Amino acid sequence: MLDFEFLYIISIPIYIILLVIFLIKRSKLKNILIYTIFYIYITSLLAVTLFPIPIAWLKEISTYITDTNNFIPFNSILDILLNKNLPLIIKSKQVIWNIIIFIPLWFLIPFIWKNKSNFKKTLSIWIFWTLFIETTQFIISIILWFNYKVTDIDDIILNTLGFIIWFCIFRLFKKSIEN
Repeated sequence: MLDFEFLYIISIPIYIILLVIFLIKRSKLKNILIYTIFYIYITSLLAVTLFPIPIAWLKEISTYITDTNNFIPFNSILDILLNKNLPLIIKSKQVIWNIIIFIPLWFLIPFIWKNKSNFKKTLSIWIFWTLFIETTQFIISIILWFNYKVTDIDDIILNTLGFIIWFCIFRLFKKSIEN
């Protein structure tokens, strides 16, 4: 099993290298802090969405098999919301999690890429990250020959909803955020 701790272990030396580069370039402390938060967020996002990866799959394949992939829009959202056996907190968590998971990324974009705060440029970054996560889950599942994580079009829909919510909030508070 390749757990998320593995990602954190390899991310620390990479961060140290980046930190040294920032210090050599004499970056402002504010910029170093913003990039550090961004780095921690991206590392955590990858840890949550892609790990654990079951690499010893030949021995215990049935242990890791999850639901099938969903390529039908709103299918899994409706399954979750209409399932009477699931408590409301679980239903809410599943839907809300996919809406808010990328909000920190969208909040950090204007600080990291000053010229990327318009709708089209921010949307392109969103498309990259959302598709990267779902495609990577799908590719790893193909390599392992079973779904270790579910690739779900509804995750993309909910992530898009989160993007729209974030962008509306950003536009409302753009002047104060930029200052």
